[in-house]
Amino acid sequence: MTSLIHHAQIEKALNRLRAMGLKVELLADGENRAFIFITLESILKLIERQIKYPNRKLYYENPFIVIEVWRE
Repeated sequence: MTSLIHHAQIEKALNRLRAMGLKVELLADGENRAFIFITLESILKLIERQIKYPNRKLYYENPFIVIEVWRE
């Protein structure tokens, strides 16, 4: 039996996440368990790319991702 990190569905999922611009790390915990880690910074960048309003600031304030917008 091969490790879960080499399973085709897991590899495809990682490729899709990376194609979205997310920074992804995979950690195996034996043959039957793995953890996928995504950096918070890459999630924030993904969200920020979707907001076209020019005056914006994105930051993390536990437990929220805050999007501040303003008019000058």
